[in-house]
Amino acid sequence: MSTPAFSCPFCRTRLKPGSDIVAVGKYRGQCPHCSNSVSFRAKSTSNGVQPLTSVTFRVNDTSYTVENASPSLTLNDWLKSQPSLKGTKHMCQEGGCGACVVALTRNDPITKKETTIAVNSCLFPILSANSCSFQTTEGIGNSSAGFHPIQARLAQHNGSQCGFCSPGMVMSMYSLLKNNSKPTKQEIEDQFDGNICRCTGYRGILDAMATFAADEHPIDVEDISACSENCNGCNQKCARNSLTTVKQILTPDGSTWFAPANVDDALSLLQTYRSSGIALVAGDTGKGVFKFEPSPPVRVSLMNIEALQTVSVGENSTGKYLTVGAAVTLSNLIDVLMENSQSGGKFDALAQHLLKIANFPVRNVGTWAGNIMLSHIHDDFPSDVLTIMQAAGASLNIVEGAEAKEYDIAEFLVTDMTSKMIVSLMIPAEDTDEKFAAYKIMPRYQNAHAYVNAGFSMKVTESGSKLSPSGMCFVYGGIAARTYRATSTEKYLIGKDLKQLDTLKGALTCLSFEIKPRSPPASSSADYRKSLAMSLFYKFYLSVVPGVSARLASASGSIDRPLSSGIETYSSDSSKYPLTQPMPKITATLQASGEAQYLNDIPSYPNEVHGAFILSTQANSTLVFLDTSAATAMPGVLRVVLPSDIPAENNWRPKDVVVSQYAEPLFVPVGSTVEFSGQALGMVVADTQAHANAAALAVKGTYKSLGPLVLTIKEAIQAGTLLNTSTPVISGDGDPMDALKSSKHQISGEIFCGPQYHFYMETQRALVVPVEDGYDVVSSTQYVDHCQRAIAQVLGITESSVNVSVKRIGGGYGGKINNAQQISCGAALAASVVKRPVRVLMDIDSNMRMLGCRPSYLSEYQIGFDDDGKLNAVIVSVSADCGFTANGDILFLYDVFFDNAYYCPHWKVISKAYKTHTPSNTACRSPGSVPSIFAMESIMEHVAKTLGKTPEEVRVINLYQKGQITPYGQQLPYCSISSLWTQLITSSDFQTRSAAIQTFNKENRWKKKGLSVVPLKFGVILSGAPFTCVISAYAGDGSVAISTGGIEMGQGLNTKIVQVAASTLGVDDISLIKIKPSYSLIGANNSTTGGSVGSELNCAAILSACQVLNDRMKAARAKLPATATWPQVVEQSYKMGINLTAEGWVDVTSRQPFSYCTYGVTCTEVELDVLTGEHELIRTDMLYDCGESMNPEIDVGQAQGAFAMGIGYWLTEHFVRDPTTGTLLTSNTWEYKPPSSKDIPADFRIAFLKDAPNPLGILRSKAVGEPPMCMSCSCLLALKHAIENARSEIQRDEHFSLNGPATVDVVQENCLVDPNQFSLYGSAPFARKTETTHLLPG
Repeated sequence: MSTPAFSCPFCRTRLKPGSDIVAVGKYRGQCPHCSNSVSFRAKSTSNGVQPLTSVTFRVNDTSYTVENASPSLTLNDWLKSQPSLKGTKHMCQEGGCGACVVALTRNDPITKKETTIAVNSCLFPILSANSCSFQTTEGIGNSSAGFHPIQARLAQHNGSQCGFCSPGMVMSMYSLLKNNSKPTKQEIEDQFDGNICRCTGYRGILDAMATFAADEHPIDVEDISACSENCNGCNQKCARNSLTTVKQILTPDGSTWFAPANVDDALSLLQTYRSSGIALVAGDTGKGVFKFEPSPPVRVSLMNIEALQTVSVGENSTGKYLTVGAAVTLSNLIDVLMENSQSGGKFDALAQHLLKIANFPVRNVGTWAGNIMLSHIHDDFPSDVLTIMQAAGASLNIVEGAEAKEYDIAEFLVTDMTSKMIVSLMIPAEDTDEKFAAYKIMPRYQNAHAYVNAGFSMKVTESGSKLSPSGMCFVYGGIAARTYRATSTEKYLIGKDLKQLDTLKGALTCLSFEIKPRSPPASSSADYRKSLAMSLFYKFYLSVVPGVSARLASASGSIDRPLSSGIETYSSDSSKYPLTQPMPKITATLQASGEAQYLNDIPSYPNEVHGAFILSTQANSTLVFLDTSAATAMPGVLRVVLPSDIPAENNWRPKDVVVSQYAEPLFVPVGSTVEFSGQALGMVVADTQAHANAAALAVKGTYKSLGPLVLTIKEAIQAGTLLNTSTPVISGDGDPMDALKSSKHQISGEIFCGPQYHFYMETQRALVVPVEDGYDVVSSTQYVDHCQRAIAQVLGITESSVNVSVKRIGGGYGGKINNAQQISCGAALAASVVKRPVRVLMDIDSNMRMLGCRPSYLSEYQIGFDDDGKLNAVIVSVSADCGFTANGDILFLYDVFFDNAYYCPHWKVISKAYKTHTPSNTACRSPGSVPSIFAMESIMEHVAKTLGKTPEEVRVINLYQKGQITPYGQQLPYCSISSLWTQLITSSDFQTRSAAIQTFNKENRWKKKGLSVVPLKFGVILSGAPFTCVISAYAGDGSVAISTGGIEMGQGLNTKIVQVAASTLGVDDISLIKIKPSYSLIGANNSTTGGSVGSELNCAAILSACQVLNDRMKAARAKLPATATWPQVVEQSYKMGINLTAEGWVDVTSRQPFSYCTYGVTCTEVELDVLTGEHELIRTDMLYDCGESMNPEIDVGQAQGAFAMGIGYWLTEHFVRDPTTGTLLTSNTWEYKPPSSKDIPADFRIAFLKDAPNPLGILRSKAVGEPPMCMSCSCLLALKHAIENARSEIQRDEHFSLNGPATVDVVQENCLVDPNQFSLYGSAPFARKTETTHLLPG
């Protein structure tokens, strides 16, 4: 601070300012010599603030100093560049998936105590890491030093399948335990709001973490860190012992980062660099939402300014208030509000709402001021902080230069913030007379932005029988730009009696007039937002007025989710162990510790470069020109690879393959047709992935439209873009149409289900290295053979010149069967051009825009049945959205699964493939079967509604019986569906719960429950999928190595192979058996790993190979005692010259579509908030026929994961495309919402059918990876039953189709909510008033 001496303007005496001058600004005083009043200005000395260019921090107790780091470099970027720190993953780079979570230890700016928090390393700037200490999963435990209890328990509870999310899960839990060694189960479950898992369905993860709860098996405080922090005498291998300080010098990129220590310096920097581009940052989490915006050249971090991280309680003329500094994080603000709140008061409501913002890792570093500034800059950002703080009467202290001013929220929103800085937030203290509530309605339970958020505040005074409001503030977000205050409604209520129904009606009329929602393109409709705004006001009104009807009272609150739980029931045969033995995946602990290697964990090759696809931005157009000049001028760019660089065929689809019948260009040449927005035009090659990605975005195409876009299946039908038609499935004597016409009852209708993104946690990626005989390729593919073929085809080389290997992939779900080949071909082409190793890592946006997903389907049906609901004729015409080609064979699987579990004497199912201007769609978990079974179940619902019966009554009388014939002519010799149905109805206590639900629905007008039971017959196809395996036993120690053509992607394939091999060979110690990567040499001409049969078929192959070895080793065993160990048998065999390497091969043939069928029944119960569309999956009971499971622990996890993926498909995941360009608008975790850990059933019970070996399967087992997903539609149908009950309240209980996905907004709209139905003291709807003018404010 500069406060020099100055002269009194009156007497010229030299004056020296006092030492209490601590801030920039204008001061007044009195001259001690002449007593005149004088003034002076204290100035900033911030011109001396230097950019921060060097940071020192610790990772796993090793100190690192990094110089010249770019402000854009994240902690995750840096971690992935370190050979010893590959455990931390990344996927979305938006803070939306949790794969990148690490633990950060630093002093809490408020408590001044050391604290550990979970942070997203993908968002955390490396320049914010100064003086911080980080722990990553490999740092807290590993195979050398011993696994941490969190890692071990996650593995033991089958909480790691593909394993890509596991390091983030581990570190989220570690962060919690570092601060709270004995948390409650609820605190543990709350911790994972920022972690997504697509594989497990979360049950295994939550069960593992719950063991650390205070009432279970809490961990000792000293055991939380595996390291004792005492190196004397320690023999553990760790970074602390081997390396103490590492210094790294990076190449500067021209941008600047400041970290001033006081407000004045920050303001001076703001003034100095205002014209060149500057941003004030704290947690810098906003780039997760707006990640494609260019970064300003100057960034100023506020995290070192102590004055901005303070909290105080003060008082002024208006009363007490809480002052919170601008750099206080959301997590700290929540804590402060809770500490100062009264039970059920305003502060508590604010805190509970703030807990719904983003997730723990984001809230731990993101600040409230950053949240509201995002909305100030981007009026489409729905800031929860703005909404609720405006409703709470909060104000902002904002400074500019020497001037400080208090602004209310409304003033702030229209204030030019250039050169200004928020200093603090002032929240008025709680008032006992104040009624306050905050609401946030989201697409899923947690970690989602709002459709609409709202804050309501009013004071109420009761005088006699009158309840009068005052001091009202009703604020909405998601209605207009930033926030909207319903001032007309506030004015109307002045002087009214809240207990009067007319007051409510008038307020609603007022609100209806002033609420004019806009509708963001990727979100819900304006109609829904308006209805929701009205409903939220009604909720608040009900919470204020005493004595409302009991049937209405529950509407005021939200649905409370209880602590979740799960029950898994299965049996195994110990006499067959290790086969049928329940055990974790053999690599589960390595996955949890981050030691399991995925493609991007492979160390960089010398001279390695990176590639990024250039994507089109306009569908159905001609590419006129491609301007690459801006890209080639960008830092690090080496080359732009274009179609002209392709030496052979511009087609990444392998020829002569059923699922790839139609050519698809690797890159679209100039002058050719661009079919969809997101189609690849070329590839940028650069020194880093970040540089490649940025340069790819800088390439600009010029397009000429070829006409209107066709983006949906209905548009395709209308436009007549038919590609092909399937061979109809027809059964029964005579024409099914004649049977339909002769049926006593006939109905018709249609049902739709939309697309679904696979959401594998490891996005598509490839690494291609030129070698002397061709190319070594590592790909995240499910189909090694097709990857090899495709690359050879594009490069014009022999397949034997392409050496493909896959160790494991981080999830696939069918999305890496075909789509992965385009990424591998692109990387291979780039490697052939630049003659260097090329690595391509797709970001989630490019991944979703460029590649196809599950197709959408529209099923139109005509059904004939009798008085009991017994089916007589089913005629269905199905239209499928194939994308721009009909690759993927998406019709056959729909047709043959349509019957599900029901017999009907007359069937006709025909499917049609239509072209849309979207990527070619592809297989996704349970392709064809999930949508077709849902369509059939919807038909059964329609039949039941027509007859006034329950769906269960109709379903049970139509179930297949043993020996009956399916529509495709296959007999069912082992059909057990009726038995499973009966067992599940009993075990789920269906009848009692049905009665309880009827009672609940009668007693509640605006909360409803529903219950649905869905059966399953799932045909498994083993034929046409050959696999090879090779097994070698080593004479020195008896250890065994195996390589198969199957791909481990989380389903436990490798673990089952080990179990089969150990059981067949008699290997007592399964740790002797190691699984090697899949190679194109060993797995040549093998099939894809998919269709739920990869594990079975590869186990059959290894069984064959082991039997070959056993036959060879008989002579050796004969020379040894019966007690000889496996290593002894191997050694003896070697001495006798026996070949200890064997090959196994399996290729099942069948004349029937299915090798066998598996069966299941699932019952799901839901609760629905009619006013908002929010819902809770209360309980799911699943009974599944898994045959004799090879590993029931793994198979239960597969069933849970499949069901959870189905929850997303039916309830939360939806696609939105720009109608003008065709660009996918839901291509990120901000808009696309797979289920979170609190979207699964709160009570999830799964049981495997006992004593049910499969005589037609491999080792008596049955498939499990896909079938349970087909029963997940029980969630949507239970929700439909709840909606039906809501509609019955207004005499609208007729049939309607509830299409998928039934997102929150779709559900509410189907409830037909109308404010005219809102009441106070009775449930009967009141008549709509026609004379409403008197209700408007004067």
